[in-house]
Amino acid sequence: MKLILLMPFLCLACIAGPIYTLADLGTLGGPMAMATGLNDHGQAVGTMFDPAGYMHAFSSSSSLSSAANEAEAAGINKEGQVAGTQFFNQVAYATVWNNGVPTTLAGAGSFALAINSSGDVAGMLVNNGQGNAFVTQNGTVIDLGSFDGGSWLSAYALNDQGQAAGYGMISNGVFRGFIWTPGQGYSALGTLGGFSSYAMAINNSGQIAGSAQISSGYSHAFLSSGPTMTDLGTLGGAASYAYGINNSGNVVGYSWTAGNATTDGFIDEGGVMLDINSLLIDAPGWQITALYGINNSNQVVGVGVLDGVEHAVLLTDPPAASSVESVATPEPSAWICTLSGLAILLIIRRSLPAVAAQQNR
Repeated sequence: MKLILLMPFLCLACIAGPIYTLADLGTLGGPMAMATGLNDHGQAVGTMFDPAGYMHAFSSSSSLSSAANEAEAAGINKEGQVAGTQFFNQVAYATVWNNGVPTTLAGAGSFALAINSSGDVAGMLVNNGQGNAFVTQNGTVIDLGSFDGGSWLSAYALNDQGQAAGYGMISNGVFRGFIWTPGQGYSALGTLGGFSSYAMAINNSGQIAGSAQISSGYSHAFLSSGPTMTDLGTLGGAASYAYGINNSGNVVGYSWTAGNATTDGFIDEGGVMLDINSLLIDAPGWQITALYGINNSNQVVGVGVLDGVEHAVLLTDPPAASSVESVATPEPSAWICTLSGLAILLIIRRSLPAVAAQQNR
């Protein structure tokens, strides 16, 4: 009869998913703050607005100095180097902060949007009404030129192999995601049945995450591995958007929920999209509305709303947490629990006559 007592615990272990604790990275007293980048040390960066509405770049690990009127931070690498943009009188300059000290990378009209482990940067250059993607190699800015005869393209992600991902307007006027590889140039991504696609993140295996239109015209988050583009679906609403990916292929972003009145941040693991709010513990009153970055420990960053104010947040899956304590949404492996439970029931059923016979002796 011990098997009967063990069965509930076995099932709990089967269906438990990840759980997350929340760290509030705060605000600057303005209406909004967001964390957009994260490294494997758990150091986060992003942008906060002050009460006057001005943007300020922030890092959870160091102070980011700036003489500019405004600044925003987009990414951080394992060495703590931060990529972002300073705005001098509303003119953008791509910037890297080393130990909190800013250095501009390019001239007026440039935006730094990603940084890899080597300190190379990707982003956009604007010149004479044309936006081109760029990468840096050993500190030298390389204009990647046009993509399929179009305009207004930008690189939003850069992996450690120097591959950049982004999107741009192509010759027929629609937007297409791309991957740019050193020595090979651009390769266009497809769509999910609609017209446009947008690549926002790339990992070291070359997997890409972003969003693409389906036949109805709404956008769905996708994961692209080589020629295969997988629709990740939604959290019940009409549209979803992916912004981050780690080396395991786990994807984060946000999705409209049923009724299309609100958005929730999501994490997709193995093709299963989970609402991050269903995985939170000890975070009363919080609603995570968007996730923008994920590291290789599955820590995630984004935006959380508390009392109507948007905060930058860092969420951590505690490695020592017991799966029995988790109250998360069941993962696809829950079917294993069902089969295990049936097997246990069969064992118990077969054992009952023997137990009864012993008790009657």
